[in-house]
Amino acid sequence: MRSQIIALLTILGVLNYAACIDYDGWVNIKIEHSLNCGRDKYCSRGNISLKSIRAGSTSLIEQIPFTRQHIAELQNIAEVNGFYTIRTIVTTADNSEGTEFFSSVKADAFIEKGLADIINVWVLPNGAVIAVSFQVTNTTQPLNKDAKSHQVYSNFFLRYVELAPIPDTASYVQKLEREREAREKGDVKDNRSFLAKYWMYIVPIAIFVMISGATNPEPAGAAGGR
Repeated sequence: MRSQIIALLTILGVLNYAACIDYDGWVNIKIEHSLNCGRDKYCSRGNISLKSIRAGSTSLIEQIPFTRQHIAELQNIAEVNGFYTIRTIVTTADNSEGTEFFSSVKADAFIEKGLADIINVWVLPNGAVIAVSFQVTNTTQPLNKDAKSHQVYSNFFLRYVELAPIPDTASYVQKLEREREAREKGDVKDNRSFLAKYWMYIVPIAIFVMISGATNPEPAGAAGGR
């Protein structure tokens, strides 16, 4: 039931933003981490395959269960207030070589949340993946540390990035050029008010009058007769 609700929310979120995608194609995301890897720095944690960026449908999500060795290494990292890091390698139809992304969370938080996380993939309208972020969930579920294996619960979301509007510099330059030509021909009428036109002359005069009044006060009234 939980997975069905998550899938429904994912589909609804995709429907809100998929219209901004100009490109469609498959995406494969290889997930790696640095737990129980032997001599290697990173080793496989799982894989996510998408048939369509536009639809946002995940055809396959595979993740290996954590063994007791994984949990022991994760606890050692948590004891020194360290971070649990994942590396994702994203390949697409246009980028077969793959792009690497790194993301980290506090190891103790990952344990506290019962190995439940959220993986967000950020996509531009042209279909390019620009970031992969990894975070723990908000819900707390206890981790049975005596179990032989532990399932990783991941929620996957596509996040579509909308580009900000680009200023029309060419039109603005053309407008300035037309205004300059009109001023040279004398076709531009100045519709500003009197104060807007001549404030640079009025302000100095007003300041001069104020200063003159302050430095030359009127003489005090004559004293009463004796």
